[in-house]
Amino acid sequence: MNGRKGTILIVGSKKSSTKLLRRVLPREGYRCEERTSAGETLTFLRDGSTDVLLLDIAGLGKSGKELLARIVEHYRDVMVIAATNTTDIDTAIEYMSQGACDYVTKPFNVNEVIHKVGKALENRKLEVTHQHCQKQLNEKLGEQAKEMQETFLRAMTTMCSTFEAKDQYFAGHCHRVTEVAVAVGERLGLREGELEDLRWGSLLQDIGKIAVDPYVINKVGQLSSEEYQHVMTHPTVGANIVGLVVGNTRLIEVIEHHHAHYDGSGLNQKLKGEDIPLLARIVALADAYDAMISARADRTAWPRDAALAEIRLGSGKQFDPVVTEAFLKMCEADTMLKRRKILIADCEESTRLVVKSALSNDYTVIEVTNGQEAVEVTQNQEPSLILMALSMPKKSGLRACYEIRASSATKSIPIVILIPGHKDMDEKLIRDIGADHCLTKPLDTKSLMDAISQFLKIPSS
Repeated sequence: MNGRKGTILIVGSKKSSTKLLRRVLPREGYRCEERTSAGETLTFLRDGSTDVLLLDIAGLGKSGKELLARIVEHYRDVMVIAATNTTDIDTAIEYMSQGACDYVTKPFNVNEVIHKVGKALENRKLEVTHQHCQKQLNEKLGEQAKEMQETFLRAMTTMCSTFEAKDQYFAGHCHRVTEVAVAVGERLGLREGELEDLRWGSLLQDIGKIAVDPYVINKVGQLSSEEYQHVMTHPTVGANIVGLVVGNTRLIEVIEHHHAHYDGSGLNQKLKGEDIPLLARIVALADAYDAMISARADRTAWPRDAALAEIRLGSGKQFDPVVTEAFLKMCEADTMLKRRKILIADCEESTRLVVKSALSNDYTVIEVTNGQEAVEVTQNQEPSLILMALSMPKKSGLRACYEIRASSATKSIPIVILIPGHKDMDEKLIRDIGADHCLTKPLDTKSLMDAISQFLKIPSS
C-alpha cells in the first residue's frame, strides 16, 4: 500500500459530487486520486498502487459496467465500492453481484464512506493473506505430489531392474534404451521437461511385463501368435499401472505407444505417423536398436553395422524418418557413444547396481550377466574397460578373459577381475588369467573409481 493506510481512486464524470471526499479522505490518512473515464482509470490501475476504487455508476453510465468487468478480470486485488443514487439501489446490488464488494449512496455521507473504505481495506488484507497462504499451500502440495510421484517412479524403476535381472538376456535393457533415447532427444532439441519425461518413460517402458506370464517371457525359441499377443499387452498394462499414480500424460504415452510402428502396422495399434507421440517414437527406435545388438535365447547379438542398416531400412515403416535420421547421424558422428563405455559382466545384481550408481553419470555402463554375452558385447561394442566376475553362467570369467585376449580387436581392452572378498590373488595369477587388475566384492566405490582412473588415464577425484 502507498501512504499510511492506502490509495483510494474515485471514478466518476463529475468531480463536484466528490469534492468533500477529496478533502476528507486525505485527512484520514489515505492517498486520494480521481479519474473521470474508464480509459484513464485502467491506465492508473496499471501501476498496482490502488487499494480501493469508488465507482460512480451514474456518472459513467454503461461504461461503468464494462469498467467493473475489466477490473474484476485483471485487477482482482482492487476492492470496488459502487456509488449510486438513493433511488437506484437495485443497480448497486447488481454491481455487487458482478464483483463490487460494497456500495454507498449519494449524496455521500462522509462517515459512511470512511467506514466502508476501512472495511474494504480490511477485506483486501484478508484476501491478500488468503491468496498468499493458498499459494504457499498449493506450492507445498505440489512439491509433495512431485516427491510422491518421483518416489513411485523410482520404485517402479527398481522393480523393472529387478524384473530384468531375472532374465540374463534382458538385464539392463531399459537403462540402455534410456541412454540412446535421451541422446536422440537431445539431438532433436527437446526441452528439459520433455527429456525428463523421455527418461522416465524409457526406464518404465516394460513395467507392464510384471503382468505377463513368466513362462512366456522366458521361453526359449519363437513365441506362438497367442503368446506374442499376450506379451504385447504390456504397454497398455504398464500405462495403466503408472497412470494410477502419475498424472503425467506425456510420460504415460511413452509407455503405452513405445511399440507402435510409424506406418501403423504394429499389433493392436491405435495411432500412426505423427499422431504417435514423439517421445514414444524415439523410444520405439531406441528399444528396437538395443534388442538387435543384444543377445537373445534364440540368437546372438547383431553387429552394430547390421543393426544400423536394419534401422535405416525401417525408416518410414517401423520408425519415424526424422527420428531415424537424427539417430543415424548421431551414430555416424559417434556422438551417441561419445562417453566411454564400461562393461560390467556379473550375474549378481547388487554388484551391477553399485557399478551403475557410481559410473552412469560419466560413462555408458553396459550390463551383461554371463561370460558368453560378455565376449559378444566386447566384440560388438568394444568397451573402454571391462569389469568381469570370475563365476558366471554359460561361460566363466576366466574363459571370457581368455577369448577377449585371443582376439586382436579386443586384446588391449583393460580387464578388471571381480573376486569374492575372502579370496586372495597375486599379480602373477591375475596376469595369467589375462586380467590387468582385481577388485574384491562387495565393491568399494573409491577403489572402483581409482581403478577407472588408472586404466582410463583420467585424474581420480
